[in-house]
Amino acid sequence: MGNSELVTGKPQLENRTARPDADRRSFDRFRKLRAGEPEWMSALRERSWDRFARMEWPTPQEEEWRRTDITGIDFSAYPADDGRRDDRAGTEGARRKRAAAESGTAGRLRFYGPACVSAGLSASLEERGVFFAPLREAMDVYPDLLRQVLFSEIDSSDNRLLAWHYAFLSQGAFLYVPRFVEISDPFRLEFLESPEAKRAVFPHVFVILEEGARASVVQRIGGKGGEGVLCNAGSTLRIADAGGLEYFSLQELDESSLYFSHDTAQVGRDGSLRRFDAVFGGGLSKVRAGCNLAGSGADVLMSGAYFSRSSQHQDIRSEQRHVAPSANSRAYYKGAVMDGARTVYQGMIEVAPGAAKTDAYLTNRNLILNDGARADSIPSLRIDNNDVKCSHGSTTGRINEEELFYLMSRGLSRGEAREMLVQGYFEELFAQVPSDLGAEMRRLVEDRLAGVNGGEER
Repeated sequence: MGNSELVTGKPQLENRTARPDADRRSFDRFRKLRAGEPEWMSALRERSWDRFARMEWPTPQEEEWRRTDITGIDFSAYPADDGRRDDRAGTEGARRKRAAAESGTAGRLRFYGPACVSAGLSASLEERGVFFAPLREAMDVYPDLLRQVLFSEIDSSDNRLLAWHYAFLSQGAFLYVPRFVEISDPFRLEFLESPEAKRAVFPHVFVILEEGARASVVQRIGGKGGEGVLCNAGSTLRIADAGGLEYFSLQELDESSLYFSHDTAQVGRDGSLRRFDAVFGGGLSKVRAGCNLAGSGADVLMSGAYFSRSSQHQDIRSEQRHVAPSANSRAYYKGAVMDGARTVYQGMIEVAPGAAKTDAYLTNRNLILNDGARADSIPSLRIDNNDVKCSHGSTTGRINEEELFYLMSRGLSRGEAREMLVQGYFEELFAQVPSDLGAEMRRLVEDRLAGVNGGEER
């Protein structure tokens, strides 16, 4: 299936059956291969499967999906990874090396498919009660906490992709930081996919910060080769009162792959969250990043960058949900689009009736690099309280020809001038992330523009 068919294809009616026998057999086989899991996890999967079976795939009749039509995708062509490479095996081998975490890194986990291939955690942090390990290990060490979070997430899942994610949840990471433990070095996560055949993977990241705890996480999802993977990912961030989290994520899957992500966060009283999501890969990417400001004094910044080329389709949605009074949130997303690609940004600010003194703003900027490319921007407000400051802004434009001319008059080729302007457009975001992640995103931008500038004198 070509990328253009991902959003324009005709419905695959066989995928819309309530409970296809073939899908049920696949689910039963998956559960059997993970028989060593706790009983509560098995019950959780069954509960998710029941929700999945009662739902249909999202359609353009739903507002969130109106500009991203997935009804032409044959989901049955992406069987769930069978879980034969249980991540516990990789964890046990890596646990003995945990004290040898790299300098400047609090801890590291690397996954290849569902297998954890390496793990590391600073010995001093482990002594202070910090836990950073694959999800399978967390099921044994923090069963009550994980069960509580998971069942809450499942009961609020509102579409079939999300129910599918929790039914087949396989590889994942779990970070727990005790009260008042502050960690300056980042935790690093890497999910690598390189399928020989089409398959679906379901990674998830859980971050639990207790009162006054502070940490940062850098995550990468990538992979090339094979026939493409369907990555149905998620993250759950829980920040208690006065806690603080910085969370950076970069997705650079092969363009033959599909990427769906549902990310939730909750911030307590006087807590803070800085979240950054970069989407560069995948033939089709559909991301929803939401945050509940659940305590007064909560402060949240959600930001991100996306760059779509060729026939890529990227749909990013941010949600700032104010539940408690006197909380602040900002969302700032920048995108670029070229060739025949399309980007969609949907931003939502919601203010509950009891959330007086809310201060919220969202901004979206889009840069269109040629005729034929398309960018849609849909900022929205849903306000149920009069005592608030809420607004939004959105711009879509092209490279300024006068700025191009000025740079060319200083000796740059048109391609060099174009690259300088596009890099400068993103720089205010790239400069605020860890240096290695910023360097990687600058390289990705350069690679995209090289295809356009390759025939020009540099």
